[in-house]
Amino acid sequence: MSELKCGCPDCQCDVDPQQVFNHDGEAYCSQACAEQHPNGEPCPAADCHCERSGKNGGPDVDGN
Repeated sequence: MSELKCGCPDCQCDVDPQQVFNHDGEAYCSQACAEQHPNGEPCPAADCHCERSGKNGGPDVDGN
């Protein structure tokens, strides 16, 4: 069985089949990713910083 990747655009995490967060038919690794980090909530994976993509209301980490 192949690994299922999180549907969050910049997330590199695999989705745990025992704890899938579904949103609009996509599978996500966490609720924060499923909601596209509306308030900059971090991904639960310590080495993933997909919340920095700035897609929905996250802080502008590039300073632009």
